[in-house]
Amino acid sequence: MVWRRVQGRRAPAFELPGDDGAVWGIEGLRGQWVVLVFYPRDFSPVCTAQLCHYGQWWQREPLRGVVVLGISPDTVAQHGRFRQRYRLPFPLLADERLEVFRRYGMVLFGVMPARGIVVIDPEGQIRWWWRSLTGLRYPSAQRVWQILQRLQSVDGA
Repeated sequence: MVWRRVQGRRAPAFELPGDDGAVWGIEGLRGQWVVLVFYPRDFSPVCTAQLCHYGQWWQREPLRGVVVLGISPDTVAQHGRFRQRYRLPFPLLADERLEVFRRYGMVLFGVMPARGIVVIDPEGQIRWWWRSLTGLRYPSAQRVWQILQRLQSVDGA
């Protein structure tokens, strides 16, 4: 699949354990907007800065009907420590074998987890997809929030 042309395609199904004890899957999130935040590692400097930035923004500027989920290859236990230490307001999901990373085109060179964002609409269609080629950049929370607002207003949500 050419990921530059992914908008409008059905979001690949998945089920992953979260640090909150729940098993999260795309099918169970139908009817809601979903933001998947793919990131390489808990406690790494860029990942910590990114997730703290997103967490602070979403606590200050929540959008109704939007679920934010962080996904990395770290374990559920590691996610729990990370989320608690930084008081992140959204669940972190463990994709230890990079299966979901691969389904969403978030693997570099076939083995490295990439940093990326995927926005999925209530019908399960991918509406916005972004991936960092260096792993050092990420869109601001404000940018993601504005994209969500624009997409919701177009859809009449």
